[in-house]
Amino acid sequence: MDTNLKAYFDGLVGSLGKKVAEQKTARRLLAYETGRIGQKLFDDNYAHAWTGVFVPFEIFRTMDVGAVFIEFVGAMLAGTGSSASFLADAEGFGYTGDGCAYHRAMIGAARKELLGKPQLLIGATTPCDGGLKTILNVARMTGVEPFTLDIPYPPVTKDKVDWLVGQYGEMTRYIERLTGKKYDPERMKESARLSNKASAIVKELYELCKLRPAPITSDTLRNFQIVFALLMGGEEGVDVAETFLSETRAVLDSGAAPPEKHRLLWVQNRIQFKNNIVTWLEEKYGAKIVVDELNHIYWDDLDEDNPLEGLAIRQITHPLNGPLEHRLAILDKLAREYSVDGAINPSHWGCRQNCGARQAMKDSLRGAGVPMINLDVDCVDPRNYFEGQILTRLQGFMEML
Repeated sequence: MDTNLKAYFDGLVGSLGKKVAEQKTARRLLAYETGRIGQKLFDDNYAHAWTGVFVPFEIFRTMDVGAVFIEFVGAMLAGTGSSASFLADAEGFGYTGDGCAYHRAMIGAARKELLGKPQLLIGATTPCDGGLKTILNVARMTGVEPFTLDIPYPPVTKDKVDWLVGQYGEMTRYIERLTGKKYDPERMKESARLSNKASAIVKELYELCKLRPAPITSDTLRNFQIVFALLMGGEEGVDVAETFLSETRAVLDSGAAPPEKHRLLWVQNRIQFKNNIVTWLEEKYGAKIVVDELNHIYWDDLDEDNPLEGLAIRQITHPLNGPLEHRLAILDKLAREYSVDGAINPSHWGCRQNCGARQAMKDSLRGAGVPMINLDVDCVDPRNYFEGQILTRLQGFMEML
């Protein structure tokens, strides 16, 4: 990995741009647009922001802020096979290996100035303390003033929505003060319109995944919505969504949907570094991941004349915000709607949401008639990954199904 990611993103966009021009496929287009987001971190026409994972990127797009959430960086480093050195750097600096590797990788990347220096650091109190504390630690390391969105717990009330909308106003003034970029309500209306359009397309895509057999493979929508959030509010997001939907419809119309013996729900994060688990499940057991927990449009359309209220409701009602019962209800809903036979939870080491909730999730899904296996694995750190042991446990689970 380069000492600076600019060359990496430039190379990625250059090579994928040619491939997209030759043949536009959904995964190729998503990777290309993701690379273009990375380029904005080094483009002086944009303000540069590192953020929490579930913040309203529509606002950033409206203000010409090039933003990536810090977990994206950890996943990208793992996917390129370079996370171990950054994790080791963070650990050498005093960050315990018991913490989330997504966040430790970001600390290592920040220490090595892999993404340069941000102009903005915007954290949120959801989904986890670790993400917010990483933002605050980077603020101390870089001297950049941070901003924190304090997200109320559900249920939604007018007071909570008004509170969060007020914080959005403070956030836009923070961006204006530090970068000179201005918030334009008219641009925000257009961003809301495009966000609604993309969300509607993605909803239709997910409906197709409920069919049996689903017209996708286990990797078609891997890490989809969590990365897609970076594109929300722009034409690029609509283009990516339409391309995924078009490809999926084509598979359905051709009658060539990959066969499936077992339908699976994947809980929270995929394993980000190279592994053979999904291929093994498909080839040996005819198992297909038809839904990921984070691939779920749970919100209503934004009111284009008052979009900040809709963004506030979306953040407050996020499945990973608030009491665990809120998340369990949505997991049960997904299991039933997608008619899954089993669920896999990678139980990401250092993640309280996964490790801390694993038994409660298992018990809840069992009540819905869906067995779940908890895998002890770090989704970003390959140093303690032993695939043989994982496959042995999965073999027993699949044979039980």
